[in-house]
Amino acid sequence: MEYRTLGRSGLQVSVISLGTNQFGSPVDAAGVQTIMDAALESGINFVDTADGYGGGLSEEYIGRAIKEKRYDWIAMSKFGNYPMGDGGPNKRGNSRGYMRKALTGTLERMGTDYLDVYLFHRADPVTPIEEQMSAMNDLVTEGLVRYVGCSNWPAWQIAAANETASRHGWAPFVASQPAYSLMNRAVEGEHMDACTAYGLGLTTFSSLAGGFLTGKHRRGQAPVADTRVARNPRAGETLLTDANFDKLEAWEAIAKDAGVTMTELSLAWILAHPVVSSVICGATGAAQVQENAKVADAIAKITPEVMAKVNETK
Repeated sequence: MEYRTLGRSGLQVSVISLGTNQFGSPVDAAGVQTIMDAALESGINFVDTADGYGGGLSEEYIGRAIKEKRYDWIAMSKFGNYPMGDGGPNKRGNSRGYMRKALTGTLERMGTDYLDVYLFHRADPVTPIEEQMSAMNDLVTEGLVRYVGCSNWPAWQIAAANETASRHGWAPFVASQPAYSLMNRAVEGEHMDACTAYGLGLTTFSSLAGGFLTGKHRRGQAPVADTRVARNPRAGETLLTDANFDKLEAWEAIAKDAGVTMTELSLAWILAHPVVSSVICGATGAAQVQENAKVADAIAKITPEVMAKVNETK
């Protein structure tokens, strides 16, 4: 396994990290334990979750699974996207008050007294940026959180957040979590430029386009059973289209020539970008974790020539 610093920090994270939005449903506690053990054995030390995944069960099951090996794991969670309780005023968002409530709940569910990384799950158009960054800094000062960052934030807000932190001497963002894959390259340009300038490392999600880029689903056939694509009622309209299969089949030919699998090509292509610290890969079983972990060995095979061929197909 290869390890990189998380942005401009001293935190070392595996280039493949474990995504957990299916923990709690459909993956139960026993399944989570098996997956987490397989991940650690494969060299993965970085797990990503959120307070709303599985209605809170994702954090709870992760906490149980890593309890005896807490210091072997870098645990990252997010808040603000899912309403607390029945919703309503002050039960979501990035305000100082809600942030404290959300973190308290996360720490209780995970059975730990700190988070390695804490992210704003969404941008908040209401709460002033000074309040958001000041409140996050308080959590760092108190030792409840080690590092902070954001998910799904535009480039200009990342710049505003870190400029605000710099003026006041507060903890800056060191991580940004955007969707990024061969199928979705929207963060190229301003977002990546902002992260490079302000020292944020990308921890990308949806990096296999919901499983489409594994290559297991074939043109003109039903989705493979018990996969995320099969559980997606709109997969036929959004993923399993002729245009997308045209791209996939072109990339598969490149992968074959390079001596890598389609999964390895998809993830190693992302990791070829220096601003990327880790690629988040979901799993519902130990075999998936082990397959994803092999990507570290494939990185060297993604040469500039291979990258150029891949980038010709968009």
